[in-house]
Amino acid sequence: MKDQHVARLEAQLERLVENTFAHLFGKRVKAQDIALQLARALEDFAVSDSLGDGRRIAPDQYTISMTSAMRHQLLQHQPDLPQILGNYLVELATNAGYRLNLHPQVDIIANDSLVIGAVSVIATHRNRKNSTTAIMQRVELDEGQDVPHNPQLLIQGKPAIALSTDIVNIGRSRDNHIVIDDRAVSRYHLQLRLRFGRYTLFDTQSQGGTMVNNVRVKEHNLQTGDVIQIGNTQLVYMEDRLNSDGQTQTIDDVMPD
Repeated sequence: MKDQHVARLEAQLERLVENTFAHLFGKRVKAQDIALQLARALEDFAVSDSLGDGRRIAPDQYTISMTSAMRHQLLQHQPDLPQILGNYLVELATNAGYRLNLHPQVDIIANDSLVIGAVSVIATHRNRKNSTTAIMQRVELDEGQDVPHNPQLLIQGKPAIALSTDIVNIGRSRDNHIVIDDRAVSRYHLQLRLRFGRYTLFDTQSQGGTMVNNVRVKEHNLQTGDVIQIGNTQLVYMEDRLNSDGQTQTIDDVMPD
């Protein structure tokens, strides 16, 4: 990537948000630090496109990690920063000769294992196979594999939603299998995958995180009665289970009146 493109856009980003950085962090963190890492991630994770016009395809999903205190202060003072950075990436990709399939989405997440002031950036492609945030293809259950008995999600008093696919995407975007109308929920917040006869929950790098039974998780093997909290929305995972005598105990049997 040509240095002049990065330098010019770093300066543009600095003008947009430098007052916020300087006010909050002094010289510890600069706008250019994030700009440079985004530029490097764009270049490092770009892929070839043999079917297109010859231009490499830039990633369109960027996850910026920083300490929770830094994230809180930054978004409190500049809540539009993810959108600002997304627009910055469009211009950067265009000027550097890359192609974008989707407008870049930027998520800023907390990671308190980082040193104070440190920032890390990971980039992916939402429309590519194995992308953490865009495995949107519906997959029917294999009749030969073990499956839970009548798995369902209960969402805050609404009718139960039966789970009938190997993969269930949950989030605010309308192309999820289960759509959550909650602004505090990420567009692609979590995913349930059927593995070895059980549903496993994966947080797909959501901005607000996922709690199960009041514990923050990235991955969790679901059991009946587990309470999932995303944003301001609560979901309860339920399934029928076998009694000690081998008879099926249904959801209606275990739910209180």
